[in-house]
Amino acid sequence: MDNRTIEQKVASAILEKPIGKIEIDGRVYNIAPPSTATLILISEIISTLPIVEKVPKDQILYSVLHNAKYFKPLGEMAAILILGANHLVEEREIPQKKILGIFPRKPKKVLVDAKSELAEKLMYIRPSILNDCIISRLEDMEVVDFFVITTSLSEANILKPTKEVER
Repeated sequence: MDNRTIEQKVASAILEKPIGKIEIDGRVYNIAPPSTATLILISEIISTLPIVEKVPKDQILYSVLHNAKYFKPLGEMAAILILGANHLVEEREIPQKKILGIFPRKPKKVLVDAKSELAEKLMYIRPSILNDCIISRLEDMEVVDFFVITTSLSEANILKPTKEVER
């Protein structure tokens, strides 16, 4: 059971303190906690995926082969679920060659698209592992809480007056 105060939970969420770690292609990534921003980014990607109709078991192979080209965003989705909305771009230091081979130079700071980098790596893992990664991260995203917020606000929207009163 989580005994932290609401303030501690909010601070952890805003700062996206890691809730775990995952190793992919020899590199360990911190798993970001759930956030509304991350959920929104995931929703945007899902909206671009084609709708795959239910197919008979004997046609699954053909359906997968036909539709696989449209599912490259799955790697991007998994990367966002792992990194979180705040960590999709990271600053890295690139060592510079010494001047005349003797004098050290300050490293150059560059921004790296960590999301694309991780998404590319995720395209080379087994589909079952990618599936487990996406499903387990989605289960951690507190989707039910987001649903409660959106449905309660929708109900409030339904209750607003629909007819203007004349002045």
